[in-house]
Amino acid sequence: MAMVGLSMAFVAAEVVPLFLITLFTVIAYDLNAGSYVIWIIVSQFIAIAAVAPFVGTIADLIGRRSVVLVGLSCTVVAMIIIGTVHNISGMIAGQVMAGVGIGIQLLTTVAAATELVPTNKRGSTIGYIVCGFTPFAAASLYGQYLASHSWRWVSVLVGIWAVLAFIVLAIFYHPPPRVNSEGLSKREIVKRIDFVGSFLSLAGIILFLTGLNWGGQSYPWKSGHVIGTMIAGGVTIIIFFLWEKFGTKYPMFPMALARSPRPFIAVSILALTSGINYIPLVVFWVIQLYTVYYASFYQAGVYLLPIGFCIAGGAVISAVLMSIFSKRIPLILMVFCIIQTAGLGSMAAIDPENIKTAWAPMVLGLIGVGGVLLPCQVIYSIITPDELLGTGVALSIVIRMIGQVVGVSMFYNIFLHHVHENAVKYFAIPAIQVGFTSVEGITQLATTLTAGPLTSYAHYFPELDSPEKIHTIVVAGHELFKRCFPILYLISIAFGGAAIISSFFLSDINKFMNDHVAVLM
Repeated sequence: MAMVGLSMAFVAAEVVPLFLITLFTVIAYDLNAGSYVIWIIVSQFIAIAAVAPFVGTIADLIGRRSVVLVGLSCTVVAMIIIGTVHNISGMIAGQVMAGVGIGIQLLTTVAAATELVPTNKRGSTIGYIVCGFTPFAAASLYGQYLASHSWRWVSVLVGIWAVLAFIVLAIFYHPPPRVNSEGLSKREIVKRIDFVGSFLSLAGIILFLTGLNWGGQSYPWKSGHVIGTMIAGGVTIIIFFLWEKFGTKYPMFPMALARSPRPFIAVSILALTSGINYIPLVVFWVIQLYTVYYASFYQAGVYLLPIGFCIAGGAVISAVLMSIFSKRIPLILMVFCIIQTAGLGSMAAIDPENIKTAWAPMVLGLIGVGGVLLPCQVIYSIITPDELLGTGVALSIVIRMIGQVVGVSMFYNIFLHHVHENAVKYFAIPAIQVGFTSVEGITQLATTLTAGPLTSYAHYFPELDSPEKIHTIVVAGHELFKRCFPILYLISIAFGGAAIISSFFLSDINKFMNDHVAVLM
């Protein structure tokens, strides 16, 4: 039952982003916050990246049980906030709280599950944990169905699941005391927590990633807001590394994490590039469905199903293969990197007039993403010393989330650039022809197309007073947006290539594949 509870906590952590990634445009429009749409996603990613280092250290010192229960409590609070808020500020606050809960649950569930089994079985164990996600792999369909009524029901569903996971773990999960804190008093345990390093890492990550996402969106790239925030974040991160090296006796990320440097660097590159390549298809496919393929809410839910099923399927297949062929892990990950790169890159060539051409490359690309993203955490758990398992998994999550935030910022800015570049030629003139006379009105109309089927929102625009005018705008949106997505998929090829190359340097991991068990229950 402990494994069941850990699987439930993992599902709670993974299903929140899946629900909200497929609904973020709907939520932004409902909150009248189209200009802040991307922050509904990145605020959660930034929170995960910021909290993970501190939580990893705490979990290694005091144990996983209390930490994962705190994480589930944060998720419940976040769902209450998200389900009741009526402005973008409250939504971002709820997303930050959700990110804290997700960060805690991701690292504690993976670390707790893998330390209970032999090293060479950790892959299949993570596969088992991911299988618990199967009922929620269709979360995109559930979310789109709920969106046609109220997206707020999502928070009720996730909140109830988190409560159930809390109950199961509180009753059945009782690991032994951590060896790191054995024989230490509470005061001595507190002294081993690197509070200065925690503050520096937290501040540095938040400042740098916030500045990165301000650029080209809230403020111009050359503005003092963007440059100052990114420089402050970068300097703080440098100070953090100096502090970890020279200023503290108990660093958050001890050098023992890199006891095998070559696979450590290689898997870090894999985690970063896979985090970046997670974005173009997972985040932008929902916009592509509404704007290019005329999808209704129900159709979008169906068309989004590969996201949950293929990413989870890729993760399970890869993780199981890593246990069965434990001496061929570099080859397994290289194959999944190739599949990821080929699938995502091929999405640039799909026919905007025929959605059937998207299924093969999409399925392959998503399986490739899943086959690398989660198994990277398994590799961190394999090459990390037992006493630092939580810290190692935390580092993998930090790198993955940094990749995802960088990916959102980069791809969204490129996407906006191409929208602005083509808007006058393909969209502005038809909008003027049906009665729109201001730049603000036309911009609002184009933003609405990304939120869902225009027929659901046409009543907000007095100019759209006939089916013919609605059809004109929908066709104009199709002509505009179909030119904006291929570049995103082409760019992903470069990061996929870097991932393929890095997989060649994982050969040293073979010496860690044995029957060693970190924790005996």
